[in-house]
Amino acid sequence: LGWMERMRVVAMRKKLPISRRVGADDDPLAASQSELVEKEPFTIDFEGKEHLGYLTPNSDNQVVWEEYRVIKRPLLINAFGKGAAPVERGNIILVTSSVPGEGKTFTSFNLAMSIATELDSTILMVDGDVLRSSLSKLVGAEDKPGLLDVLEDPDVELGDVILGTQIPKLKILPAGTRHKHSTELLASDSMDKLIAELGERYPDRIVLIDAPPMLATTEASVLTMKVGQIVMVVEAGRTPVEAVNESIERIDANKVLGLVL
Repeated sequence: LGWMERMRVVAMRKKLPISRRVGADDDPLAASQSELVEKEPFTIDFEGKEHLGYLTPNSDNQVVWEEYRVIKRPLLINAFGKGAAPVERGNIILVTSSVPGEGKTFTSFNLAMSIATELDSTILMVDGDVLRSSLSKLVGAEDKPGLLDVLEDPDVELGDVILGTQIPKLKILPAGTRHKHSTELLASDSMDKLIAELGERYPDRIVLIDAPPMLATTEASVLTMKVGQIVMVVEAGRTPVEAVNESIERIDANKVLGLVL
C-alpha cells in the first residue's frame, strides 16, 4: 500500500499513492467499564458473502487474504510502533471514499476480518456511516442500539451496545438509532471521549471506523479529525481524480493517509 505522511510528501495532493485490492463522575462514558461483561456473542451471518468477495472464517482465497495483508501491515506498524515511533491515535483508523458505491464498507469489513487473524491485536468495527448504516446492515445489526445512542443518551452504556461476535478477536459497534442531529453528535465532546475510551482501553486494540463518503456529508470530515490514520477507497475507472483531490483537501494535512484502488 502506498502510504505517505503528507507533512513529508508535499506531492500527496497531486499524486495518488495506490494499493490494489481484490473484488469519570461527570463523564457520560464513565460507565463503560461494563464492556468487560461477558454477553452472548452476536452471530454474523456469513452465508452468501464469500462468493461476493467478502472474507469469512472459511475463506480459502489466498489472493484476497494476501491483498488485505498488504493493506493492514503498514497500518499496524503505524498503530503500534513496531520498528518505528507509533502515529498519534494510530490505532484508530477511518475508512472512507469520495462518493458512495466505491466499496468502502466492503474494504472495512475485509480489513477487519484480516486484522482479526492477528495474534497480537484485536479489532473493533465501528459503523460511523450513521445515515446509511451500511456496515450494520451487512452484519445484520441495523436494528441494534449503537454509536448514536451512546452519544445522545448518557444513560446508555458503551458496553451494552458493543457486540462480541463468534470471531473471538472481532467486536462491532453498530450505528444505532438514527438522529436528526447526527453530525453534531459526532462533533461533540462525548464523541471525543468515546474515541479516547475505545482507543485507549486496550493496548492491543485496533478501532476501525467505516465512515461516510467525504463528498456526501459533513460527517466524514468531522470524523477524520478524531483518528490517526485514514484509508480512502477509490473505484478505478469511475471516480474522477477531481473528486479524489477534493476529498483529500478536506482532510487535515497532518494525517497519515493512504489510498486503496
